[in-house]
Amino acid sequence: MSRRAKLGLVVGGYVAACLIASGVLYLWQLSTQSASAQASAGMYAGGDVLFFIGVFGVLALFPTGLAGYFLFRKFLSR
Repeated sequence: MSRRAKLGLVVGGYVAACLIASGVLYLWQLSTQSASAQASAGMYAGGDVLFFIGVFGVLALFPTGLAGYFLFRKFLSR
């Protein structure tokens, strides 16, 4: 596999993780539309940021592991 293909897999994994986390956050926001959410919008926004970071962090484990695998394999083969 070429260097560009490996880089594309890793970067594409991060982009996919960001898009999936954004979609999950959108669905989460649709389910939390209430009067209390409108009254304390700042607190809900902070919680939404933490929720996005958590979902993205879990999903980003795959491209991070893939990048580590590519680098580890490259340095072992020398």
